[in-house]
Amino acid sequence: MVDPINIRIIVAESSDLVRIGLCSLFKNYAAISVVAETDCLEDLLSLTAQYKPDVILLDLQMGGSSYAQYINELLSVSPCSKILALAYDDDKNLYLQASRSGVSGIINKGYSCKLLLKAIHAVHAGQIWFERHYITQLTQQKQLIPDSSLVLQTSGTELDDSNLSNSERRIALLACKGFSAKEISRQYSITEGTVRNQLSAIYKKMRVKKQIELCLKAPLYNYFR
Repeated sequence: MVDPINIRIIVAESSDLVRIGLCSLFKNYAAISVVAETDCLEDLLSLTAQYKPDVILLDLQMGGSSYAQYINELLSVSPCSKILALAYDDDKNLYLQASRSGVSGIINKGYSCKLLLKAIHAVHAGQIWFERHYITQLTQQKQLIPDSSLVLQTSGTELDDSNLSNSERRIALLACKGFSAKEISRQYSITEGTVRNQLSAIYKKMRVKKQIELCLKAPLYNYFR
């Protein structure tokens, strides 16, 4: 008999009303256990060190403009924890900066509870969660923050990915859909190590550092077909 999923989470939310609502939601959902809740970043660091949660639900408003620093500190005290960031608006710079700070996913607070639960399960399973319709909007408007590690050379509607091999392109397609290395290995009946090596080569060729940054470029390669 397969053991039921138990995702241990910490809810870090600045709004008392939202935090109480989230905790009430999770009480009625057997797969998720709230091990702690807080509206204070300093408390969050100590709670994360104490409980080592599977997922941290983090309101980006709590950290102000310094949230990236706090995300790094959270991951340093609990490297295995996944951070799902709660965004308070559809600010393009916010989404990009948060994605590069080490979070496993970002979801807007205005989305449904059903989508939030799906996002929590996804990041817990090792996937990334970044709304595809928003990535498409972000890249089409070409308003990404300039950075040498994520340069969009948009001479046309799509970028040229001809420097990827056929196998790399297939793996990139699944990676951009949020599949983990383990899931990709099962899909193509190859070892997880082979997939990770391929991903490393893909990131280097695409001039990105991680899977979520590859997703940001995905619409320009038609990888969401």
